[in-house]
Amino acid sequence: MTNIQSTPKIQLKDIEKYYYGPKKGQVYHALKNLNLTINQGQIFGIIGRSGAGKSTLIRLINLLERPTTGQVLINDKDITKLSTKELNKLRQKIGMVFQHFNLLSSKTILENVIFPLKIAGVEKETLEPRAIELLKLVGLEDHIHKYPSQLSGGQKQRVGIARALANQPEILLCDEATSALDPETTRSILDLLKDLSTKLNLTIVLITHSMDVIRAICDQVTVIEAGEIAEQGDVVEVFLHPQHPTTKKLLSESGVDTESWQIFKNDFKGHVFRLTYKGTDAAKPLLSRISLELGVEVNILQGTVGSIGSVQFGQLVVSTDCTKEQYEKLKEFLVQERVSFEELA
Repeated sequence: MTNIQSTPKIQLKDIEKYYYGPKKGQVYHALKNLNLTINQGQIFGIIGRSGAGKSTLIRLINLLERPTTGQVLINDKDITKLSTKELNKLRQKIGMVFQHFNLLSSKTILENVIFPLKIAGVEKETLEPRAIELLKLVGLEDHIHKYPSQLSGGQKQRVGIARALANQPEILLCDEATSALDPETTRSILDLLKDLSTKLNLTIVLITHSMDVIRAICDQVTVIEAGEIAEQGDVVEVFLHPQHPTTKKLLSESGVDTESWQIFKNDFKGHVFRLTYKGTDAAKPLLSRISLELGVEVNILQGTVGSIGSVQFGQLVVSTDCTKEQYEKLKEFLVQERVSFEELA
């Protein structure tokens, strides 16, 4: 999906984060024993409900929030030990895109992008050419003299992305960057981020409450619940084989139904199992072959086909009432056909 390397770009080690209230004993434990590795070039998604700790987590990466204990490593260097001067220099290599666009309303979008370049000390004669180059990168070269009030929400977010890229960052942090946008505009912004990740070899960390966003763009996902990591892994595997109740709930809310088969489970004898197949295997006539080659009849209780990023998949929950010998042959057949097999009942 992206220019992923196995080299760790960002590491959070043994992170604890507490907030203390004004009164004695008022303590809120925001992040608990958190460990996370994000590799160079990944688009890494962090998802959870409001108050789960997502925004606190992403703000640790550029130390807008400091951990109470633990290490934050960028390129294997613990940035919690940097001086103020060193930290400010590092932050120039970490861009940030927010839910709210925070554009300067009295300035054109060209001037909005020039602004962070000025702060970074870019030479005067290169300010405008560099800003125009960035606006071309996000598809706004025909709008450079417009003001924010003349732009759509998606266009404003593109300005926000151009501004975040001003200092040629290695890391781009996106905090709910699409949550204020309609579905079609969200899709276009996600496509842009994916394209920029490839073109610029960016490592992108994306905070969201939407599994649809994770599904569309991310390589890896971490599910946060009450300040702890509930589940993490490859996006395809987490979508197709969710383990934690929070993950299953988030998937269900986004229309990914993995459990409705249970309303039928008492109507059939024998085994109930879930079959999952990916890539070109998703187009195979699996059930007809099971019937013809093994003499095993199966009933479909639930079925889904779709894609996660660029990976096609199919998932079936089926039941069969067969002999023990047939069941063992069925399992051997599924292994040979590279079909994931999970017994449910």
